[in-house]
Amino acid sequence: MLCTSSSLADPTVRPDECPRLELTLGALDAFDGPRPLAAGLEYRWAPLGRWSLTPGAGLLAGTDGSHYAFADLSHRFAMGPAWFATIVFGAGYFHDGSVVQLGHELMFRSGLEIGRSLDGRWRLGLAFDHLSNAGLSEHNPGTEILSLRLSTALGGAAQPAVTASPAAPPDGAPAAASWRSSSRRISSPASAR
Repeated sequence: MLCTSSSLADPTVRPDECPRLELTLGALDAFDGPRPLAAGLEYRWAPLGRWSLTPGAGLLAGTDGSHYAFADLSHRFAMGPAWFATIVFGAGYFHDGSVVQLGHELMFRSGLEIGRSLDGRWRLGLAFDHLSNAGLSEHNPGTEILSLRLSTALGGAAQPAVTASPAAPPDGAPAAASWRSSSRRISSPASAR
């Protein structure tokens, strides 16, 4: 399901029920070392089930040559009308870079994002994520990622509403009679002859 701007205006369709595309810009090893920059892109499906868990998949790449391809589950908690907190848990494949070397290819991710809905479509947040191999190898330094996340609900631009309006009635003719006669002309094959 893609959510269009017009469906976002529908009170029965909330933006947090739409798939989202998320852009991440931040720093790997946020509290240690030279802090390589990182950029990422993630697709988040619409929330599922009674707990509104949102599956996601994405890629994060560091300027040191590291990259992380992952899948995760997240849950968003509303903190008032515009603010939110999101928790994330996932796993994926990590390729060591020249600076960030985590000791194993399988990395687990846990994170927290605090953010604000900018309008019915856009969100901006500050995120903190921790990557660790959970002891799968002796070398398990883990790393922290501090980043800004910008996300948008997916769908097309707002489409203008199309409404049918009858042709203007001829002078002196009642509007209903003119509309009925024009609809008979269009819909009746016998009157077309």
